[in-house]
Amino acid sequence: MNQRLILLLGASLFGAFSLAAQQQSEQNTSAQAAPPTMRSTAQEVVLDMVFRDKKGKTIHDIRPEEIHVLEDGVEQKVTSFRLVEGKTAELSIAPKSSESGSLALDPMREVRLVTLVFENMDQEGKRFFRQSLKDILDMSPEQNLYFSILTVDHGLHVIQPLTSDHAALLRSWDRSMMWSFTQYENQSAEVKQELKQVLAGDEPQLQSSPSGGASQAQVQSVVNYRMAKMQYDMLQEAEGADRAYNARATIDGLLALVRAQSELPGRKAVLYFNPWLFIPEAVQEQYNNLVSIANRGNVSFYTVDPKGLVTWSQNNNGREWLSGAAAETRSQQMRGGVGEVSTGQARAAETAEGALRANPLLWLRDLAQQTGGATIAETNDYRAPLRTAMEEVRTYYEASYAPHIAAYDGKFRKIAVRVDRPDVVVHARSGYFALPQVKGGKPLFAYEMPLLNALNTSSVPAEVTFQVAAERFNDRGPKVEYMVTLEAPLRGFTFLSQPDQKNSAVDAALLAILKNSNGEIVEKFSKDFAVQVALDKVNAYKEGNLVQTFRAELPPGAYTLEAVVMDRYDNKTGVEKTSLTVPEPSSKLSMSDVVVVRRTEALKDSQILDAFYFPGGKVVPSLSRTLKGGPGNVLPFYFAVYPDRAVKDAPKLTMSFYKDGQYLGAAEAPLPDAQRDGRIPYIANLPADKFTPGAYEIHVDVTQGSSRAEQKVAFQVD
Repeated sequence: MNQRLILLLGASLFGAFSLAAQQQSEQNTSAQAAPPTMRSTAQEVVLDMVFRDKKGKTIHDIRPEEIHVLEDGVEQKVTSFRLVEGKTAELSIAPKSSESGSLALDPMREVRLVTLVFENMDQEGKRFFRQSLKDILDMSPEQNLYFSILTVDHGLHVIQPLTSDHAALLRSWDRSMMWSFTQYENQSAEVKQELKQVLAGDEPQLQSSPSGGASQAQVQSVVNYRMAKMQYDMLQEAEGADRAYNARATIDGLLALVRAQSELPGRKAVLYFNPWLFIPEAVQEQYNNLVSIANRGNVSFYTVDPKGLVTWSQNNNGREWLSGAAAETRSQQMRGGVGEVSTGQARAAETAEGALRANPLLWLRDLAQQTGGATIAETNDYRAPLRTAMEEVRTYYEASYAPHIAAYDGKFRKIAVRVDRPDVVVHARSGYFALPQVKGGKPLFAYEMPLLNALNTSSVPAEVTFQVAAERFNDRGPKVEYMVTLEAPLRGFTFLSQPDQKNSAVDAALLAILKNSNGEIVEKFSKDFAVQVALDKVNAYKEGNLVQTFRAELPPGAYTLEAVVMDRYDNKTGVEKTSLTVPEPSSKLSMSDVVVVRRTEALKDSQILDAFYFPGGKVVPSLSRTLKGGPGNVLPFYFAVYPDRAVKDAPKLTMSFYKDGQYLGAAEAPLPDAQRDGRIPYIANLPADKFTPGAYEIHVDVTQGSSRAEQKVAFQVD
């Protein structure tokens, strides 16, 4: 390759706006690491509960010495017990009597959050929802009661963010009555952008005055900021959820809601309207995690069946499934087990098990009961139970204790509350999984415990081959954006033939954690990967790679990135670990790491979710960095430029090329205009015709005025 050839490449370089081709090349490899350690401290459990007499009337005079809290049958020492009562007054907060003047209470404790979520509803169900909304608002005059409206439809979407404006809630609902999924998605994107603007500044701080507590305006600004952050974090997590499977999409959406609300103090209520909730065995584990995280975060579900009083049995579906399974089994028995087995016969046991789970009321009641809420179903008089639900939002008891947990083993710890008083009915939570928490209170999932245990082993498991990397992007602060990528060749996983004799399945799980210099987990990402593939396509599928990407924002400092991948069928694992130094944020000219591209994926909308997104598409990186040379192929690279907004000169791009350490030449290319967020995403597609096999480096150099930024990446051409 000579100087003249390299210069000619300039005509074949394109920005993100004019992506030349949706390249489909696939690549792979591996790396090594050492086992990390886990640190955890005792976690206080805050348990909210409601006491009623045998007539259903709320009891307000329970004394601390009358209650006993047990975990797995062992009584716990209650360190605090108080009655929390709703207020009709404006939000306020009084100062401590200390010299520092610091404030005694979190202002969010003065707030009550009620979230209305609907799913699977026809127009009749939506009319029921509208009337329920109006009735709830009519019985809720308090200014510290905030309501929001969400929907689960291939993901979690916000119709109306948290507000105490009753008219705004009704307007938002009336406007959305005839909306489709696309309109829900667009509305939610607009809400997210508005929330992002609220969070653009620093979090407001309360300042107490010598004459009294913080002002009403100060308190309200803190509340608004905290609620905006909670809702923004919820949407961020929901956008990364799995939308491929309806039941999983439901759980993922509710999990995003619950995890975000868990960050706020006090009892939170979710009124969940769904006429057809169904939890198949495949997502039972995720459902259990939802219950556990809701209970640790004091989030109660009040489930509502909008069908009201029906004249038919809601267990009809289950009976039909069970009858079908029995018929398939009898058919096989009558043939003496001889002859070809049908799909229905092969899956008869699975169908029978599903039949026992097919009644939607079973799951509505289970979700409510386990999270300390209630179910409103099989009645046309729903105002009374709605009023009861709102009473429990306003007034409840709160007990705190430090559980006796010798080791966080991921097992479910059952909670029971006893009262030394006859005829008292206790509404409390069922329990939670014993899991350590990530710094900042972010919970772990029970299915992540085997993966964390693999990270803790003294010898590094290497039965599953994969790679992990963190690539730096936006450094405009106060934190620096990184994209974490895990890549594992699918040929390293076990594929099991399924009972239908037509498909094979792979079941994998992965986890990546970022730990700061103190050994604390500051970011965590995990993914279940369960896929069925037609038998005649398994060999081709194995030639691909499992690639997952995650976004993180980190303050400057030293970190370790630790990852584990597990093949669930063979119980095999692999662990990798690498160090990471996060630089100081900067407003000067800078550029991201250079990413070797595996492929790009076209997007139907312009929503930018992370640094791998560009207008109209998303980059899927390659950690193996092995590309195909020769006629008809391209060598794709991706990076982002962050111009200095204080400099008027446009940034200029130069790319230099090296083979086996020898300089080959350079090419210049124009950069497109910056996006609204200030970045310039760029994809370079280099014709691979003259790239012969060997080891190469591309050096990307950007100048703006007198400033310069440079990054490089090595790659292999086969």
